[in-house]
Amino acid sequence: MKGHVLKNRIRFIIVACMVFCAGFAGAQEAPLAEPQALLDRSVELLQSADSFRLAIEQSGAPHQLALTFDGVNMLPATLRSAEAQVISPNELYISARVQLVIPLSLEIYSRDDRQWLSFPSGAPWWQLPAFEGFDVSRLLAPDDGIDRVMTDLQDPKLVDSEALVDDQLAWHIQAIAAGDAVEGLLFGFIDPQDDVLLDAYITADSGHLALIEILMLESDGDPNAEPSVWHIRFFDYDAPRGFEAPAG
Repeated sequence: MKGHVLKNRIRFIIVACMVFCAGFAGAQEAPLAEPQALLDRSVELLQSADSFRLAIEQSGAPHQLALTFDGVNMLPATLRSAEAQVISPNELYISARVQLVIPLSLEIYSRDDRQWLSFPSGAPWWQLPAFEGFDVSRLLAPDDGIDRVMTDLQDPKLVDSEALVDDQLAWHIQAIAAGDAVEGLLFGFIDPQDDVLLDAYITADSGHLALIEILMLESDGDPNAEPSVWHIRFFDYDAPRGFEAPAG
């Protein structure tokens, strides 16, 4: 009798192990989320956040910028780095380091279609003239800004489901994006003439956008020139306001 019970227990353990292993194998073999679905969800989380911060850096060959403070005169410059905070739905603060003749810092505050500048950083704010087509609320608007970039990508592919960004596990998605679409991602700092290669990293646990890297595919004709790459890191979702807006 005891031998019969023991055999039943052994048989039960074996069956249980087989069921568990089959379930684990099924979970491992389950299809991964579609790249476009991951991108769409990350945009939804951006649009629903009260705020988020960005850090922008450029590596590789310096990409020339054309800054204008009056809408007429253009100043050649390169962007060394920038940090920004978006307050949904219509405010943007940027603190940037640019290279003109010498390195200089500046701050820009935008609300709807109006902008203020502190140059050099810490100087009194003064309001810039209106620029045609500029409205910071477009950044998070449906079918515009980031939403337009992510929905108009050419053939997005999942490159890696175990990439790391700031020690966070992330999905790595790569696609080609139209140059004029990504201009808004860098607030008009760049104006790509050709398509760009876009790499998006989305946190696996929360689905938040963590990093976008933009590889400039256009070149100056030098095959040995190192391409320009823009790195845009997204973080501090729903963090409190970290700047003081201009009075009035």
